[in-house]
Amino acid sequence: MRISSIHIHLLAAFVVAALFAAPAAAKKPIFTLTDPRGDDHGDGNYVYPGNRRLEPGDLDILSFEAYDEGNGTRFEVTFARPVKKPQREAIDELGTQLSDVARYGFYNLNLDIYIDTDRVPGSGGVTMLPGRQAEIDPATAWEKAIVLTPRPNEAKSELQRMLMRTLNEDSRRNNGLKDEEVEALKKQIPLDIESRIFFPTQVRVLGQKISFFVPALFLGGIAKSTWAYVVASSGCDLLQTYDPSRSLLSRKEELKSLMIMPVSPGNWQDRFGGGRENAANQPPLIDVIVPKGKKQETIFSDFSGREKRPVVIPGVVPAEQ
Repeated sequence: MRISSIHIHLLAAFVVAALFAAPAAAKKPIFTLTDPRGDDHGDGNYVYPGNRRLEPGDLDILSFEAYDEGNGTRFEVTFARPVKKPQREAIDELGTQLSDVARYGFYNLNLDIYIDTDRVPGSGGVTMLPGRQAEIDPATAWEKAIVLTPRPNEAKSELQRMLMRTLNEDSRRNNGLKDEEVEALKKQIPLDIESRIFFPTQVRVLGQKISFFVPALFLGGIAKSTWAYVVASSGCDLLQTYDPSRSLLSRKEELKSLMIMPVSPGNWQDRFGGGRENAANQPPLIDVIVPKGKKQETIFSDFSGREKRPVVIPGVVPAEQ
């Protein structure tokens, strides 16, 4: 078949039109929550570590969005600085490479999301993950939690181990628990984690943004703007679940925090500084999205080490913002 010059011109016109056509409209988010720039300082006094693995802006949340992907929700968080990606560098005496340990494109941060899906005050949990040293306001108590962390599978296993240890300690103190009851509770722990806490493994890092997928099966549907969300960032203690020497620690020496970098008074290389003296329950959360009309610094300052009264963080309902 012979192609005429008219066919050639028509084909060229179609190619040019395709190249210069307007891009498809971007998918609109279900909701967008924004947060002020420059408030990645906890109660206002926190100081970033001096090791340059974390720098001001790395944990500064600017926005949190949700997108309907049909079979689940894609969440996207934007930080003030480009997300640091793991490089080929040794992180221990054995020469273990950072990029081999942190395989999901980031290594220095955690993002905790606690979701109140039933919107019934007092219904749900108020306890945050180990080491967060804060509670959720009972008015927005959570049914589901999402934990974005560089080592999700290891963090999940570590959380299960922590809960098992706590159960064993409680059973020794409470003689009223029978052995079969303790064993039944131990079997329930993995099921509870599976149904209530999700550790994303489908993660994409692009510049200042991290996006991650959460199945509808876990959330009970697509995320809604009428649910309440607590979204908090923290520094990641990446090697906590990697250190093989942890198995040699005594019960009292074992860490009680889940992959989170602590905060202490003074200035440090391996943790956040600027913490209060004699305040073991000061939360090492660096930035959190709070409802309009409230200030993060005020919320993070409202705790008592002497009375062991924790910080209480309210959830944010996007539809009401």
